[in-house]
Amino acid sequence: MFWIKFILIAAILLVVLLLGVEFSTLHTDPVTVNYLLGATVLPLSLVVVCAFAAGVLVTALIGVFVVLPLRWQVAQLRQSISGKEQEINLLIRKAGREMR
Repeated sequence: MFWIKFILIAAILLVVLLLGVEFSTLHTDPVTVNYLLGATVLPLSLVVVCAFAAGVLVTALIGVFVVLPLRWQVAQLRQSISGKEQEINLLIRKAGREMR
């Protein structure tokens, strides 16, 4: 199962890479990028790739600093619930013995 997932992800990444290369060869027209302190002329494909990379970076940072701590908290709470359920079951068994 692991190998099928690995091969599928590798195939998707290869297709994305090939589409990116095709895009960059077709869109080499220079465009002006205006910054706060000036302007630069860059190829359109480079501007699009940099914007995509910036989006990936922002998404990764959100994942690391927002989503992962929440997942860790959920795992700790589930573990706490499991411990409490075991304690409740033990108390129920003890109460059942004392009632007889």
